[in-house]
Amino acid sequence: MNFIRKIIDSNEIDKIIKLPQKLKNKRVEVLILPIDDDEEKKEEFNPEDFTNILDIKGIETEIKVMRDEWERI
Repeated sequence: MNFIRKIIDSNEIDKIIKLPQKLKNKRVEVLILPIDDDEEKKEEFNPEDFTNILDIKGIETEIKVMRDEWERI
């Protein structure tokens, strides 16, 4: 992602952006980042799309053996 980072005197941007009194007459860091419009267009996560994506034979028995080793309270 491209961005611009610059350290300037706050007086330089005082006419563009209204600054709080605490930031006036000080050196400030200005970051300019692009707005990623593509992020809003992303589809929502649907877990059903990933059902059976990892289908390893015999994994159920291995998991059952591990669970049977747990101490039950």
